[in-house]
Amino acid sequence: MTKILYVGLDDRACTYFYPLLLADICDDIEMIAPPLDIMGVLKTPADTDAVWKWAFENASDADYAILSVDALVYGNIVNSRIHNRTKEQCDAYMDNFKKLKEINPNLKIHAFNLVARAAAYNSDAQDPTYWATHGYDIWKYGWLTDKIKRGHDAPGEKEELEKLTASIPSEYLENFLNRRAINRSINHKSVDFAKEGVFERLVIPKDDTQEYGYAAADQASISEKIFKERVMDKVMVYPGADEVGCVLFAKIFNEIKNFTPRIYTRYSSILGPTIVPKYEDRPLHESIKAQITSLGGVIVDTPMESDMLFAIHSPGKFMIECADQFKDKDLTFSSHINLHEFASYINYYIKAYNKPVALADVAMSNGSDNEMMAYMNNIKLLDKLSAFGGWNTSENTNGMCLAHAVIHAYYETVDFKGGSRQKSDEFCVRKIIEDWLFQANALHTGIKELAKRYPGKSPYKIMDIHDEISTFVGNETTRLIGVEFGGVMKGKKVEISNFKMPWGRIHDLQFILKMD
Repeated sequence: MTKILYVGLDDRACTYFYPLLLADICDDIEMIAPPLDIMGVLKTPADTDAVWKWAFENASDADYAILSVDALVYGNIVNSRIHNRTKEQCDAYMDNFKKLKEINPNLKIHAFNLVARAAAYNSDAQDPTYWATHGYDIWKYGWLTDKIKRGHDAPGEKEELEKLTASIPSEYLENFLNRRAINRSINHKSVDFAKEGVFERLVIPKDDTQEYGYAAADQASISEKIFKERVMDKVMVYPGADEVGCVLFAKIFNEIKNFTPRIYTRYSSILGPTIVPKYEDRPLHESIKAQITSLGGVIVDTPMESDMLFAIHSPGKFMIECADQFKDKDLTFSSHINLHEFASYINYYIKAYNKPVALADVAMSNGSDNEMMAYMNNIKLLDKLSAFGGWNTSENTNGMCLAHAVIHAYYETVDFKGGSRQKSDEFCVRKIIEDWLFQANALHTGIKELAKRYPGKSPYKIMDIHDEISTFVGNETTRLIGVEFGGVMKGKKVEISNFKMPWGRIHDLQFILKMD
């Protein structure tokens, strides 16, 4: 039995529970995580010392470790953006990775360390308090500074930067830039650890990034460091965050099984591979290549040589928010996308090759495309999927969907054991419910209901009415399971219960899933 230590970004299901659910599909892998109650919540950081104590106590007989540097240095993903730890304090926590290797020199540490995001809006829900009034301006300051430094500025942008600089309180900008400098030093130290062999492998995800700005400038610095240390084969930098725990688990799984998944890709739109998604900084297919490489797979040119199909529902010409499909769905979602051919090919692949299909719905951000999903459901294709994703950013979707898909594809070649197929089917069904029925539908019904019951109430601050709202949204999601599937998915009755909304916001729904 292979033992893996796992410390994810935070306490959310996508970063804490989902990698454990994927590991539970496997017949000979045990993956353990710290107790949930020491992982922290939103702006309350994890009990970092307690998490390290847990890691030290469990390292001696572990084979692998998947470790979030941000959780183990700052406390979680949100605290990577708001912490007030000194460089010396952060460096001291970094030294603990070396202690793990001293406890167990054979421990293979797969680490990930974010390039911290800078959100392009005014809200302090997940950012420093001054982000409520100056967040967008601080973001724009970084965007303009980077663009001008690279010589890409348009007329008038230098003057705009001067005015912007004068309008931002100096103490706010100083606080933000000092923290970012510390975070960048930890990025660099992580690269050093990859060179020294402390980290077997390092992924540096770019959380909510764009072509210009702080993250782009940080990547330039990190890329220079990676080249200088000649660790290009050990370190990858690409957009993402919440999916990385699942991706690195899939990487280790493939290593254990000596499996190199051969993946054939197919898009719903001809421009899809070239479109730069929202919150990302490069063409969609470049990020998909990074995800597949990161988990140890390869892209193949023909379906005949593949182990699975990765079907990507991509934007026709540009990406929109899932919520905007109800009012502003552009004509290009019809004229530049061919759902008929897309669905026809998926059906053909299944019949011709009898191999797994994973569907990534990234035509929109933060939820699925209702039209595409209804089409697939009408022709009974959703029940034939082995993996599905359609949530948050494109790379959150692609990485998690691929991680599940390659594990499923492996077991299709050697036969599932015990209840493993059931567990894999449950993960797929969970994602269809969460990403389509909840995120693209029940969530928005819930937001409207919240405004009706509590006018002016922020959907990001519902902890005082959590049970009322989570029950309403959970019941609406249950209703949709009945409407769309008659309560039966993959040939089994589906029930969801115990609804929770982590971080006291309406945008995530956790539930217990039962299929029998």
